[in-house]
Amino acid sequence: MPAGRPGDRLRIGLAGAGRFGALHLRALDGLPVEVAALCDPDPARAAEVAARHGVPRRYPTLAELLRSEEVDLVDVVSDEASHAELAAEALEAGRHVFVEKPLALSTAGAERLAALAADRDRTVVTGQISRFGAPYAHVRAVLDSGELGRVVALRLRRDFSRDWFTSFGDRVHPVWESGIHDIDLAVWWAGAPCTRVRAVARSLSGRRHPDTFSSILEFANGVVATIESAWLVPRGAPQTLKGALELDGTIDASAEVLCERGTVKQRLVSDGLGVWTDDGVVHPETILWPTVHGRISGALRDELAYAVEVARGERPHDVIPLDQAVEGIRIAEAVERAARTGETVELGAGVAA
Repeated sequence: MPAGRPGDRLRIGLAGAGRFGALHLRALDGLPVEVAALCDPDPARAAEVAARHGVPRRYPTLAELLRSEEVDLVDVVSDEASHAELAAEALEAGRHVFVEKPLALSTAGAERLAALAADRDRTVVTGQISRFGAPYAHVRAVLDSGELGRVVALRLRRDFSRDWFTSFGDRVHPVWESGIHDIDLAVWWAGAPCTRVRAVARSLSGRRHPDTFSSILEFANGVVATIESAWLVPRGAPQTLKGALELDGTIDASAEVLCERGTVKQRLVSDGLGVWTDDGVVHPETILWPTVHGRISGALRDELAYAVEVARGERPHDVIPLDQAVEGIRIAEAVERAARTGETVELGAGVAA
């Protein structure tokens, strides 16, 4: 079974032909890969996406794809609840894995994947896209330089359009959809295991899951992180995602790192680029997956290129190591529990970034 040898053209199987799966296919274009097949339980969607992106074969399940195709890496871009099971299926078949965030919806599921990866000697790259965004990576570089001294506190916020919650509110808690990004940044920037979690959540929508939550994370080195997210941005807000993702709306995110000798501040969307029309204002997204000269670029393309290089043995798995992805799941699970019960959740020894 091929395992991604240096110099080879990596063969990829795509698990999930939804909106984000199609975006992945666009981002993979031009990388040293061949998308051999895709799978999706919706035959019409699978056929349409395969035809549009020139994928030669399609299957209703990953199991059938793996039985029929010699692929090196499985790109899991399905709904959140299926990530862990599909990734495990690929690992058990001896394939490398790229899995969109969240890695799993439980610590047990994430730890199972880590054990399988070690047992099969395969790599698992989690799609924590912020680590590949240039501003976020610059923050890490500034912290690593030591010029600001010790990190004291982190303030992280990520808000989304209210209209989008109709798709997510009955499907998954927002800590797994929006909060997991900032939890991962906190793991990356704090540099120590998380030891204690407190959280509250509220709901205006009346759906299964709350549409807003706030949490406080305490780390073993004394760093305190506040992480909050609300899916309450009104329809009239400036659009920030119009374009490649086929989803109009707003992500409004900010990050602040407070240190002994200074601070670092970052916003996901900048109003330095704006398109004003009679219908409103658009601030095109230029970090995550901007379209430049007809090709998807930015953090999404960079993280997929990273996964390919790791699978081919061309670079170490050092940007988003699997143990740090598991640590993020451990924290997210604690945030959901703390918000549900009102308890402070004490965490055992974790992983330092």
